[in-house]
This record gives sequence, structure tokens and C-alpha cells, in this order.
Amino acid sequence: MRFGPETLHDLSRNDNSIIERGMSAINHIVNRRLLALLRLALWREAQEPALFDGMDDEAWNAVYNKSVEQGVLALAYDGVRQLPAELQPDIDVRVQWGYNVEHIEKIFAQKTKAATRLVKLYADNGIRTMIMKGVSVARYYPTPAHRQFGDIDIFLMGDYERGNRIVAERGAKVKYSFFVHSEFTVGSTNVENHRWFINPYVNRCATYVQHALEQLADTLHPHPIVEHAYAPSAEFDALFLTRHSSWHYARESIHLRELCDWALFLHHEHDNMDCKEVSRLLQESGLERYAAIVTEIGCRYLGLAETKRIADTNVEPALVERVMEDILTYDEKQQAKRGVITTFWHKITKRWARKWCYDEVVPDGFFENIIYSAKNYILHPKAIFTAQS
Repeated sequence: MRFGPETLHDLSRNDNSIIERGMSAINHIVNRRLLALLRLALWREAQEPALFDGMDDEAWNAVYNKSVEQGVLALAYDGVRQLPAELQPDIDVRVQWGYNVEHIEKIFAQKTKAATRLVKLYADNGIRTMIMKGVSVARYYPTPAHRQFGDIDIFLMGDYERGNRIVAERGAKVKYSFFVHSEFTVGSTNVENHRWFINPYVNRCATYVQHALEQLADTLHPHPIVEHAYAPSAEFDALFLTRHSSWHYARESIHLRELCDWALFLHHEHDNMDCKEVSRLLQESGLERYAAIVTEIGCRYLGLAETKRIADTNVEPALVERVMEDILTYDEKQQAKRGVITTFWHKITKRWARKWCYDEVVPDGFFENIIYSAKNYILHPKAIFTAQS
């Protein structure tokens, strides 16, 4: 099931064409409305009134549920609030949506407060803390608290072991179940203290990226959200975000949230980074194709300016649309609790269904990834029951 050469936005001229390609008209319009709300939230881009005219509670709840599934509930609500009053949902829908946005904001405040406490503790002990991923890319959002994230990911600039000892001495239980990072909690917030930025032993791409990130990590800037913390350079984030996203995309897909991250990152940092150097790093690591695809998605579907591309890398329109469809339609709901054999078979068949991603989109090899996963399951048998396999 693929889109044709048109994009979702272009298909507004002919809704029947999407049905011929297998996607229901209901799913199509829900996706179009959600993408329109995201563009409105990100850039205040005016939208066609007909897209939202006459929507009832059921139609709005479909968009709401899709925003939850894609990790952009709060950002989509920012778009809703930009609509003219006559196009906004009824009060009951707005109250439910707004209540959950407030909940997201409270969680964000709790987690950033925990991060600030931790960073101050490390700073008092002479340790610099780089913050990566969710809470770091939140600084690019119109409202940072509307970027949902889970863990706080930190790198202690060579003080990994000492950082673990400092929190352990204060009662934190430090877990070492994964060699790439340790884990502990600050209050109710989970922290991942990275020894490595990524797993460098998966394949050649991973080894290259880890080495390159080590070279780029020395350039730091004060973090605008977490006091006393540091954010990495734009060149670091360009490579790190691409590798992290591509790894998860091939294995289980990603969400619109990660696409918004990338679009906002390019919007804010394109003119501040050495695009020629970033292009070289992406090309030599093998990530250039994936970066070009998600950039093209950002331009076509999320309203990213064409001038924000890192490089002029040509990718097939049909492949771009297939990746976008995959992201919009992938179902990551947890399966019912089953036995080891059934669960293992489910994971194998699910992974096989994503072989095309390895063949056409990312630099990782499908079979080497299967071997890596098998080794991981042997060393950590309980991992077979986790969502990310």
C-alpha cells in the first residue's frame, strides 16, 4: 500500500485517488487534518477552512487520538488554538484536550526540575553535563513544554563512573543492565547516563558515528532550559539525531514527534552549522539517504522551508511517501501477554515485515541486525518482552 506521486497535501485536490491506493478516506482526512494542525502550530501557517469546517466531536476525537498515537498531542492543540473560533472543536473536546496538555506541561516541569537538581549536583562536583535528545530538542519548540519525552539523557564529558558514584552515595540505585548507559532515578524521573552516545559495536555505521560524535562533543553551549547544563553543537545533533532516528525507524518505526524534532532543528540551526561538514559526515556514515528522506518529509508535509536542506540529495518521491505512510499507519500497541515462543515468533515476523526499510532506507543490514538482536536476547532474555526488540 503506497501513496502515488502526489503528497497528502496535494491529494486534497482528489480524495478519491487515495482510496484507489488502499488508504481509507477516513484515515486520509484524519492525517491531513493532524498535519495541518502541526504546520499551524510550528509556523502559524494559514490553513484552508474547508479542512476543518463542519467537524463534529467524532471527527475531532479521531484527530485527537491520532495526535496521542503520534506523540504530538500538545503540539496539535497549539494548532487547534490558532484556528478561527468557528472552526475549533466544541467545548467538551477542547476541555479534554486542554486538560491533557496541562498534564504534559506538569510532567515537563517535574522532569526539567529533576534535571536541574541533578545538573547542579554534578556542577558542584566539577562535572559538566551535556543533555541530549528529548529535553534538549524541546528548546526548538514554540512552547518547549509541549515536546513530550521520557528519560533524561545525559553525557558527563568523561566523568561517567564518577557521576554514577556521586548519585549512588546519595541513595540512588544505579543500574548497569545496558553497557551504553547506566540508569537511575531522580525523584520519579528516569535518567540515562551515557558512557557511549550510541552502541558502537552494531556495525560500521555505528562505529563511525560514535567516533565522530566523540570529536564533536567538545563544542558545547549553555542549555536554555536546564540551568548549568550544556547542549551539544548543531553538527553533533545533526549526526546524533539522524542516527538515533534511523535506528529506531528501521526496527519499529518512529512518530510524527521525531519528524517535528528534525524539522524544527533544521529550521533553527541550519544557518548556524557547517552544512558541508554535516553532509560529509552523513555521507561517510551512510546516513545521507535517510537524512534526505526525513528532510523531504519535513518540507512536503510539515512546511519546512526548502532552503533548510542540508544537501541536495535526490530521493525517489515514491520512497518518501512510503516512509511517510509507514510512520502514519504503524501500530505499536502492545500485544497481549503471551508465551516466550509466541512472543519471539511475533517479533521475528514483525521484523521481517520491516526488511524493506533496511534494504531501501537505512545503512544498517537486516541480517546483521537480526544477529545483533539474537545475541542481545541471549545475554538479556527478559528483553524479548519489551516493546523495542
